Amino acid sequence: MPGEWSTAAQNFFSDMLGRDELPPYEHTWRTTFETEWIEGCFGSTDEYYEMERVAYWLASSRDEDTLMVPVYDMANHSNDPNKLNTLSYKPDKAGDSFRLVASKKILPGEQIYNSYNRCNQCSDVDAKDCETYSFWRTPDLFVRFGFVEDYPQNWEFDPTTDDHNDDSSDDDSSDDDDREFDVCLQREEGTGEVVALWGEDDEEDLPDGQDIQWLGMHYKRLQKIQDDKETLEKELVRGEGVDDNGENKMTRGEWESIWKYHEALVQAINTAILSSNIEEDSDDSEDSGDDSRDEL
Repeated sequence: MPGEWSTAAQNFFSDMLGRDELPPYEHTWRTTFETEWIEGCFGSTDEYYEMERVAYWLASSRDEDTLMVPVYDMANHSNDPNKLNTLSYKPDKAGDSFRLVASKKILPGEQIYNSYNRCNQCSDVDAKDCETYSFWRTPDLFVRFGFVEDYPQNWEFDPTTDDHNDDSSDDDSSDDDDREFDVCLQREEGTGEVVALWGEDDEEDLPDGQDIQWLGMHYKRLQKIQDDKETLEKELVRGEGVDDNGENKMTRGEWESIWKYHEALVQAINTAILSSNIEEDSDDSEDSGDDSRDEL
């Protein structure tokens, strides 16, 4: 998970995200061990620090609302209707049971899939009928479990320039700053095309021209990082068999994980732009020249 990566990997990931411009925001992954364990639970800062750090991330990637539930946590995640074959019922009070119920026939040897975020903002499950309290978006799953989920995906973007910190005060907030918007991505059966679905309940929650221009700026920045990938790899990735724990190098696994997220993020932004039906500002379009966005 990003929170347990090397310093080099965390720095590069932060740069890729525009230094807290794009999700996942740093307060959700970069400082959680220190704030939740060291400060919140009075964890060790001495010789036990490294052991507690490993234990923290191991437990947080396996727990269910701070509880360890053997066997239940072995089911992998998917919201793909062709794969998802169980429903999980989590307890809403102490003493109740966890239940994992088959939602379709499961053949011997077949992989068991459970949804880690079935009640997310893009879900078609009515809130009153939702049997679980898992509402994480796609970036949240990457932070907590270390993988990029398959489609359908749920992304939220926030073009505001304010610090994305849960502890920030709302006293100085205004309606103009409340510009977050959700985009739901799904892969069309038959064509395999990734399409974006926008909420229809409140047009104020949809991106406007300024938001799309902001997405376009980040799309071009991420494409530039992609163009420099080979050079960056030589600079940032440890050589095979090299025992280098310096802050300037990351492991091959960290590098590959970052690029898997980069691919998903670029796809999400590109699909959102193409499906928004909103033109970017003419000045920006003129400056872009031949650097137009083709569907990935």
